[in-house]
Amino acid sequence: MALSRIENQKKKKYSLRKKVIIIVLTALLVLVGSGAAYGYYLTKKLETVTNHAQKKLARGNKSDLRAEKVDPVKDNFSILFMGIDKRKNEPSRSDALVLATFNHATNQVHMVSIPRDSKVQIIDPTHTRDYGISKITHAHAYGDANNNQGADYTIATVENLFKVPVDYYVQVDFAAFVKIVNALGGVEMNVPVKLVTQNSHDKKGKDAIVLEPGKQLLNGEQALALVRNRKSPGAGGDFGRGRRQMALIEAIVKKSANLSSVAKYSSVIDSLDKNFETNLTFGQLLSLRRYAGSLSKINTLQLKGTDDMSTGVYYYALDDNYLNKVRSELKAQLDYKTIAASDNGASDSSGTSGTSSGESSTSSTDSSGLATDSSGGTSNQ
Repeated sequence: MALSRIENQKKKKYSLRKKVIIIVLTALLVLVGSGAAYGYYLTKKLETVTNHAQKKLARGNKSDLRAEKVDPVKDNFSILFMGIDKRKNEPSRSDALVLATFNHATNQVHMVSIPRDSKVQIIDPTHTRDYGISKITHAHAYGDANNNQGADYTIATVENLFKVPVDYYVQVDFAAFVKIVNALGGVEMNVPVKLVTQNSHDKKGKDAIVLEPGKQLLNGEQALALVRNRKSPGAGGDFGRGRRQMALIEAIVKKSANLSSVAKYSSVIDSLDKNFETNLTFGQLLSLRRYAGSLSKINTLQLKGTDDMSTGVYYYALDDNYLNKVRSELKAQLDYKTIAASDNGASDSSGTSGTSSGESSTSSTDSSGLATDSSGGTSNQ
């Protein structure tokens, strides 16, 4: 069945967010490899930045779905990459979610991108409140409003969605995208037509980013504008934007792999300082080094689904059959020891595209400041 126009538009938006996360993963793997090339100085610098980013999850150092604590040096493991949108005086939402699984035997990396509007059961890891069905992006906001537990709530929700453990997480502020490109000294790109795009603060007019056609070196703001624009004459809509996104990813990976300056590697590390948060220790981060050569072989998955306006609020209703296939693939990739379901305190509700038949679109406001429907979901904002 052909995808609807709206579904295609949604998938393109998700694609950009997924690629931003892959950029960050690429940068991290390049960084951990840089220690081997440049030794003590960069290794200590990366260690300092990683120490600044440390945050322990309330659950402790083991997923509730694990029988034993995972060791990324010898075990298969998973990392949830979260791109968050920080705003003043508001709980942060996760605008990008990518679950990556790493297999030691095959050296393979599998990634599944989770659309931000996916209709799921929100899981409170403290088991004190039932948030019902909502968009997965709101899990972070609910947790953020509850003692800064955005990562905890998101991880619990993703574990319930896929029925596999999320061992580690890396949370990145989207401001890091611009900083990473600048730290690389810019990237050379071909601008196909004149593009006029709002800047990273969504300002237009005199503050807009104007790119003239031709091959040129782009800084962070310009690179972001290049991959956001789809409405300028000749930009090619979503299809043209998608091609530019892919070209930019290739340019960043190429530039990262060919860095020869300690100063530039140092700047890339600085660009991540205070712009990311993780429960990976420095030693565990270094264990990712072995996967650096697998970047071009990443198996990426995009959850399938349909647009759902049944409650008057837009959701992306996940296809249960395809979701089950993804679950099976992730489980096989991790090949881990499970615990009995009765021993797991986390909810095992379906948490997919299904909802109760009694849903209503009547809205209210909860303590987190998010508008909710009567089933516990949040309204489209």
